[in-house]
Amino acid sequence: MERRTFDRSQDVSKLEGCNTRSIEYRWDLFTRELQSIPRGAVALDFGAGSLRDSFELNKRGYNVTAIDLNSELLASYESDYDWPKNGTTREIVTGQDLESCISQVDSKRFSLIICFDVLEHLENPGSILRQMQSLMDPDGRLLITVPNGRTLFELYFRFILLLARLIGKKLRPGEPHLQRNSPEKWQKILQDSGFKVLHHAMAIGFFANTVYALVQIPVAGVGRLLSAAGVSFPSQRILHFICSKKVMANIDKLDRHTERYFYGL
Repeated sequence: MERRTFDRSQDVSKLEGCNTRSIEYRWDLFTRELQSIPRGAVALDFGAGSLRDSFELNKRGYNVTAIDLNSELLASYESDYDWPKNGTTREIVTGQDLESCISQVDSKRFSLIICFDVLEHLENPGSILRQMQSLMDPDGRLLITVPNGRTLFELYFRFILLLARLIGKKLRPGEPHLQRNSPEKWQKILQDSGFKVLHHAMAIGFFANTVYALVQIPVAGVGRLLSAAGVSFPSQRILHFICSKKVMANIDKLDRHTERYFYGL
């Protein structure tokens, strides 16, 4: 079976928040929006990955259609959860590409579509968004998470992508970030696709993101070099020691006090 590259099965659902950069970060943006979607409504989890958010939606009383490409991997994740016996339904849809998956559900109309950490992996996110827009009820909601292309992590990911293309190295489909858009560019893509942006928030602050990147990128790089040479290197242990929860919690406090100055970064 294919390895679990983006395994979030043990993480908190992004409907509630996320644990990232050693910060237990919570927000209520999505939870507030769910209050306008009645229980029993039909929801689409687009790019469902490890099905963590499909599971959360089922628990909250929604009927879920989950879309992703790898049927074997989805079946493996599906077996990880104790799915609720609350009368909700779930359907898993797979295909050769995301467009063919959407064509399998184009007779449905969804009150809610979630799309977490997906659009940045697509060559043309606008095309997919326009297809999503056609699947939504008139009063439906689309909840998305996308990275800010101005951050140090995204600059590094872009460098890796360009380097791989230069040397002819093939990256696994679906892994590289093909988009590096600012928050303003993401909003324009959404608006050009027929959506109205109702609310927007940044999941994590400038200092926490930057400090973590300044530690993780070189530590991981050294680890990969030594691993290639057959030498063991405790990359994760070093990263978690330097960027401990206590350290990152204090940096997060700084972010909260300076958010209005560094919001775009």
